[in-house]
Amino acid sequence: MISKTFETDSLKCVCVAPEDAKHVVYMIYPEMSVFSERWLGDRSSKYGCAICMLEVPGDRWNDWLTPWPEPGAAPGEPPFAGKAEEFLAIIIDRVIPFVEKELMMQEVVERDLIGVSLGGLFTLWQWAECDLFNSIGSLSGSFWYEGFMEWFEKQTFTGKTGKAYFLLGTEEPKSKVKAFQTVGKNTTEVVKSLKTQGVVVEFDWVPGNHFSNPDKRADKALEALLG
Repeated sequence: MISKTFETDSLKCVCVAPEDAKHVVYMIYPEMSVFSERWLGDRSSKYGCAICMLEVPGDRWNDWLTPWPEPGAAPGEPPFAGKAEEFLAIIIDRVIPFVEKELMMQEVVERDLIGVSLGGLFTLWQWAECDLFNSIGSLSGSFWYEGFMEWFEKQTFTGKTGKAYFLLGTEEPKSKVKAFQTVGKNTTEVVKSLKTQGVVVEFDWVPGNHFSNPDKRADKALEALLG
């Protein structure tokens, strides 16, 4: 098993992989992730693939993972800067080349991307922008984001050969923040549209709110994409 940790542009990357891995799952989570290197190693061994955790610092989270600028979701919250293109460029130009070289991966057969919250929004947004990742997982994806559904309706996903996995907690649409209350309806519409376009989609409702059981939810995403 190979284990590597490095930082670039304030982004911490923790990667674990079998020596012969040709499949990488990149996971976008907040800084100080609850997932230990041992957790990553256990899943890497189970699925025979590399797993790379991208820990986004708190002061970049709302900016790097949003596709365009918008006001804060709740009164008094800072605005979103909409720098997803910048973050995607960091992943393409710096993270992936370094990770796959350090893990001694001569040939990558497949890459997948899993994200939580705004990271889940980013996973779907980038899937429309490029074909870098074959399959995606969006856990509690922030599809309440202003303008997102209007943007999504104009995108085409026909021809995607990978799978899209979505997960929401049953309590999330009951949020006290009005903007967040649309997340259930919007996620259901995203799933329906992707299925209509021939994409293989799986959608799970699970108990809890936005922050519940992150390890169990990540396991469901890995199983859906790799199991």
